[in-house]
Amino acid sequence: MGEAPLCVQCRRDPVHEHWRPFCSERCRNEDLARWADGRYRVAAEPITEPETDEPVD
Repeated sequence: MGEAPLCVQCRRDPVHEHWRPFCSERCRNEDLARWADGRYRVAAEPITEPETDEPVD
């Protein structure tokens, strides 16, 4: 068999079954913090608001 996969966050330690795909709670929380801070983004086209002639209340 091959080597154990590495943590997707730190890329140093092997994945722990309890924290998959991370090696620890620290790496899992760091990944969550990056999503919350907006450092990770999903590529997409900007959303534009439809133009209407109606006044906004």
